[in-house]
Amino acid sequence: MPSTDRSQPDAEVESSELVPGDLLDGKYRIEGLLGGGGIGAVYRAVQLPLERPVAIKVLHDDLLTMKELRARFEREARVLSALTHPHVVSISDYGIDGDRPFLVMELLEGRTLEEVLRKGDMTPQLALDVTREILEGLAFAHEKGVAHRDLKPANVFLLRGRDENEHVKLLDFGLARVVSTKGAEDDEVTLTKRGVVFGTPAYMSPEQAAGTPADERSDIYSLGILLFEMLAGRRPFVGETRAEVLRGHLADPLPRLASVRPELRAHEDLVELLDIATAKSPSDRYADGSAMLAALEALPDDPAWLVDPAEVSVAATQVSIKPPPVERSRVGVGVAVGAGAVAAIGALALAFVWGSDEPRPTPPPVVEEAVEVPENSTPGRPAARDPWEGDIPEPLLPFHAMVEDDYVFQERREIQPLYALARAMPDDPRPLLLLAHLFVGRGWYTLAIERYERAYALDETVRGDPRMLRFLVRLASRDSVGDLAAAAIERIYGPEALTAVQTGIDDLSGQALPQLRLVQLRDRLRDPP
Repeated sequence: MPSTDRSQPDAEVESSELVPGDLLDGKYRIEGLLGGGGIGAVYRAVQLPLERPVAIKVLHDDLLTMKELRARFEREARVLSALTHPHVVSISDYGIDGDRPFLVMELLEGRTLEEVLRKGDMTPQLALDVTREILEGLAFAHEKGVAHRDLKPANVFLLRGRDENEHVKLLDFGLARVVSTKGAEDDEVTLTKRGVVFGTPAYMSPEQAAGTPADERSDIYSLGILLFEMLAGRRPFVGETRAEVLRGHLADPLPRLASVRPELRAHEDLVELLDIATAKSPSDRYADGSAMLAALEALPDDPAWLVDPAEVSVAATQVSIKPPPVERSRVGVGVAVGAGAVAAIGALALAFVWGSDEPRPTPPPVVEEAVEVPENSTPGRPAARDPWEGDIPEPLLPFHAMVEDDYVFQERREIQPLYALARAMPDDPRPLLLLAHLFVGRGWYTLAIERYERAYALDETVRGDPRMLRFLVRLASRDSVGDLAAAAIERIYGPEALTAVQTGIDDLSGQALPQLRLVQLRDRLRDPP
């Protein structure tokens, strides 16, 4: 457990339930209070007769009679004893002194991630390094069937290793749940009724906020929120009250990084990783720590970096994601397209993309916030047209077939060549449209809306795509991304969308809330502000 060089104030020590000199189980001498929370306190102690420094966690005195909490405390000891990993704090002993159960842990010297963020010491590279080591610890815990359920900066400790770099230790599995343990949900219900809050609102997954069971995917969500904070410098969802913060987790889309920190540049793959990790539905997230770790390790070199604030235009509405120069990369990728599989599409796409001796092209701009577009009434606005009329570039054909067949991909590698095509064809909106359509089918709605915005920014006429408006109307009726999709419709189509929106309203007969969202959108389109 963490320790700092700062001594505890005398008043704080005197008000604690244990004081320096107390002995636990006859072999642990208390030296001082390190910290505490609503359930327990952590003390610096010395193990006798070895004089070995340790940290000891105990329940507060007024909670010792609560059988449920004692049972959970004991279960924490069993859980942590099985989690021997470089990035998880280790347990060396467990015992009961009189009526007081206690855990003995390694004493850590360093600082919490909370301190790092408060001091503004975080850099994009450190954020990614910290995330990687958190994921390594989570992947190990998840493999053991253990979910943490309270990831937050205070529970991530950084200690300096022999290599002089800071390394992660995950703390406080006090809310950990053994996912396969029968009756765990019943235990949670009992504790909740007793007033014990599980999780921290600022990092709480939507299912935790809604009071439903949480598993490994809740850890993924919390880590996604934490990574956003490390990169952007603030949390994505803030509010005056706990309820406002929880509403953000339940309903609001993740803000774009550049809208929060304009000097930050993030590669589109990192933006996608964040969106998947923080998806509102657990089924849309990475399944566990191992899956998210694999996605993180697949990111290109230097996926996030800072530019001189003086170079950031206040009026900018789009942010380039051009990464630092890298050496040419050659990767072999294959893709399945269901019944209409096309052999060797990976080789075909990459041959089209890079050729034999050309350096890898850089990605097109990412539209991070509102795209400035001409008003629909502006004379000379180009007419909408179907971008798929006429010849379609051969490398796009398999992915176009996926869309035509309503194919739902299961793994990102199936569409990986399409990412390369989008980078290699920076002036053609069609790869972006295909990605967006496929994302809608997969349920990655925020990513889909972003790709539609970017396609439109490249070519206003693509609003004639036969699926884009229909899909956006569908998304505008949803609670999770309704506001985001409605805003895109207003920017891209304006009053041109009225017929499609009315059709959506008619199709939602009997579904009051989704229908209401479209009615409000229709009214705004009829009478724009």
